[in-house]
Amino acid sequence: MSLKKTKKEDKVWKSDQVRQERKERLARMKAKDGYKKPIRDRSKIIRIVSILVVVAIVLGFGVWLAMKSGLRQRYAKAFTVRYDADAKAVTETAENSETDEAENQDKASPKGEVIDTFTVAEANIYLGFLSQQYFQGVGAFSQQGQDLLSQASRSNPEGTLRDDLLTEVKRLAKSNSYYYWKAKQEGLKLEEGDLEQVDSNIEQLKSVASQSKVTFGHYLSVMYGPGVNENIFRNFLEKNQLINKYTKQVANSFTYDEATINQKYDEDPDAYNEVNYRSYLFAGQDTSIDISEESIGKDSIEQTVDMEAAKKNAEAFLAKITDEVTFKMEVAKLSLADTETQDSGNPTENPETDTTLTQAAQRANMTPELGEWLFSDERKALDKTVIKEDGGYRVVMFIEKYRPEETIYDSRHILIRIDEADPEKTDEKAKAKAEEILAEYEAGEKTAEAFADLAVQYSEDPGSADKGGQYTEITVGQFASEYEEYCLDPARKPGDVEIVKTEHGYHIIYFEGTAEKWYSTIEDQLKREDLNKFVDDAETTADLHVNITEEKGIKYFGKP
Repeated sequence: MSLKKTKKEDKVWKSDQVRQERKERLARMKAKDGYKKPIRDRSKIIRIVSILVVVAIVLGFGVWLAMKSGLRQRYAKAFTVRYDADAKAVTETAENSETDEAENQDKASPKGEVIDTFTVAEANIYLGFLSQQYFQGVGAFSQQGQDLLSQASRSNPEGTLRDDLLTEVKRLAKSNSYYYWKAKQEGLKLEEGDLEQVDSNIEQLKSVASQSKVTFGHYLSVMYGPGVNENIFRNFLEKNQLINKYTKQVANSFTYDEATINQKYDEDPDAYNEVNYRSYLFAGQDTSIDISEESIGKDSIEQTVDMEAAKKNAEAFLAKITDEVTFKMEVAKLSLADTETQDSGNPTENPETDTTLTQAAQRANMTPELGEWLFSDERKALDKTVIKEDGGYRVVMFIEKYRPEETIYDSRHILIRIDEADPEKTDEKAKAKAEEILAEYEAGEKTAEAFADLAVQYSEDPGSADKGGQYTEITVGQFASEYEEYCLDPARKPGDVEIVKTEHGYHIIYFEGTAEKWYSTIEDQLKREDLNKFVDDAETTADLHVNITEEKGIKYFGKP
């Protein structure tokens, strides 16, 4: 058999073998009904693992996105605040110790009406404000702020500063929730002026963010934490604005008649009286105290006399003065002698440099020794003395003591400025704008609150716009003469409103009233005392009836 034929037969045989194997393979793939079996993965484990891997990737991305965007802080609940009207004060006695188990059960199951809830983001806003005070403006959620929060607690050896601030945040959240709840019970709502105030606060922070060359969202996240966006921050400010409105309403509700004011004055007249006097300090250094040159300076040590020498100089000066004229003359001589250890200025040459005269001085702002001497009932005009102070010896001459009866007044105003360089702020357009605002006021409720809302919205006076245009206890000469003449007109009545032009522009003035200075001082004092009592009573009620419970989301508090 030839080689060629043998190769051909081998080829044919291999083809038959391949064909036969293919038939057998196809036969195995057929089901009993003769159709092709469905294709299946060889391993179920591979399919399950593949699915789990995909799910893990999706979940991991979701968790990362939630952490990055602050979704968990935005929606996780940090606190629940409840008001329990049936709560009773607990007396610390031996019997109370037997009720520990019941008290612990009450803590586990808080009672009362839910009056407020806080998300982690809202709790972090409180933390942001507190940390700016503690850390001098450092953002709580910056790296530096987080490092500071991680420092050791000041009260708990096992805790951190974050734990300390959490306690303070809970206190604020508890009391503010109570005030917010009371405000809503009173039916208080934010009006346009209140919302304008919130807008103003946000715009100020946006300006800070812009100056720092970051977006407002980034600024909020650094200062108040992830999850805090403009909407959440605005809601927080609006809530606190309503609380402020409630406390102001309470303060304005306190009124006092003339008999009450007079009785308060008669109880301690010198608490409200004022004195005019002249004084001059002869500086002295206590040489018994070792003071280094580094702390004061070599020149100061060489120029400063000791206390004994200062006393002799003061007594010599005292002997030379008989009235205000000689007092000023002797001071002028000292100035001309260029005695650097004494007060400077030459009052005889320039009255504006007369630093020896003190007017309208109140006892509360003096040292006890000076106040006791000046306010003594035995004191007469031109009485003089030497009083020792920490820095030397002061020569004092009494002029007069009196009850401050000068007229002061309260008013609100809306200022529309004139700027002839600006075509939109010409005299004509400013006047027209003022008249338009006055017409809007006249068409409304015509109350101080309504005027305040318009002031917040329209006034161009940065010193009063955010306070509803209000200035209180204005003294004579403090405002422009045209403004003052209108308010001090004897015919003026509280609630009068009128447009007055001054060098600053057009003022829409709402007159609130006048009073003598001493009378207004006592009235303000009584209001402060009553408001403090109200706050103390409210805090006592909140401590007794309001409880705050930490929720699961508290674990994210103060963390990025």
